[in-house]
Amino acid sequence: MRVVADVYRREMKANRHQTRGLDFEFAEDGRLRVHLVKAKHPSTFYTGEPFDVDRLLNTQQQEIWETTGYSRNRPTLVFSEAGAVAEARPLPHVYSGLACVSGDIFRDEVTASTIEEQIRYFMDQTPVRRVAGEDERPRNRESQTSNGVLIHELGHIFGMLHDTRDPRNIMMRGYDHLGQMFDHETAPGRPVRFSPAHARMAAFSRFFSESFDKSDTEAPLIEEFKIASPPKAGEKTVKLSIKMSDGKGLGPLVILQRGGGQIDALVRDLSLKGARKRAGILTVTAPRPLVAGQPLIYIVNLFDVNGNLSQSVINSQVIP
Repeated sequence: MRVVADVYRREMKANRHQTRGLDFEFAEDGRLRVHLVKAKHPSTFYTGEPFDVDRLLNTQQQEIWETTGYSRNRPTLVFSEAGAVAEARPLPHVYSGLACVSGDIFRDEVTASTIEEQIRYFMDQTPVRRVAGEDERPRNRESQTSNGVLIHELGHIFGMLHDTRDPRNIMMRGYDHLGQMFDHETAPGRPVRFSPAHARMAAFSRFFSESFDKSDTEAPLIEEFKIASPPKAGEKTVKLSIKMSDGKGLGPLVILQRGGGQIDALVRDLSLKGARKRAGILTVTAPRPLVAGQPLIYIVNLFDVNGNLSQSVINSQVIP
């Protein structure tokens, strides 16, 4: 977790956001607080057959809360023995969330007990068994990916979506090269990073913000988020109609496109700079020309100035 905290601290600073960084729960002896939750059912009960992400998160969340108590004002990072999982869900109405990764990451071959040893793992090419798998690959690749996934999944709780615009982005697969952030030759160039849009989203969340009104518990209102005119095959631009408001002021937003020949492309980000209302047309650009008949999904995440988060989804289809 020191690696996770360090990456967030460095990237928030690089994007000029003032924050103390992530805060963790500690036990009385000063060690990181860890809860051991014994599952009540076989792993397939939680994953479903075939795999169902909502089932995974819902069932594990329920049993975790029954053991550790209701999780308000604190995200929960779950190391699950249900298999090769890496999923997350924000719970904005209680300023919380659940990020779930494979518990197999705790193997000594992949994750070290000191930061110095962990950095060595990031550089070591000794073959090790893959997390939640049987085949082998170099330790540096397995360790970078497994630890990087923690940073990525927590990002979803902080309001981030996937971002394929730059292969260095942590919310893409930039975390596969996490070790470069701890190599004195490559680290100055920020070879692994959060995009400015996502760093801004995290900065407005209550997990990083240094100034917000705790009495404001009303999420921003997304009155309208729809496609202004039917998207046509061969085009790359789509016009979205928005109408948003918040009594205390609107913060940043990000919009993701799912579909279009590329998975989960971030197509728009915007800082609303405390405006109480915003309405109009936003033009977004698809990563590739649209194809007739393809499903087209848009997701918007929107913060207000006090760290309240709202989300809205468009489900559409490209016409010939």
